[in-house]
Amino acid sequence: MKIPEKHVVVELEDMSLDLICFHHAMAVLGDRAQVGALKGYLEATLRANPDIAKYGVLLPRGLKVILPEFALHNPQSMVKRLWD
Repeated sequence: MKIPEKHVVVELEDMSLDLICFHHAMAVLGDRAQVGALKGYLEATLRANPDIAKYGVLLPRGLKVILPEFALHNPQSMVKRLWD
């Protein structure tokens, strides 16, 4: 399974890059446990937007952000079992 690439524009105040990544991953995966288990998606997004760090934690409205395609490396590790 993959999270598809998406180009977004920051429309709200007080939005951080990790929150934008979370919203996109939730829209695709639909499961908080799977989104919480993602490793490396924020870092991949930082690599896709090399100048974004200069804005600090809260991104300005109107900023264009590329959310890159991201392959889930080990989807079986995100399976919840009754004994986990």
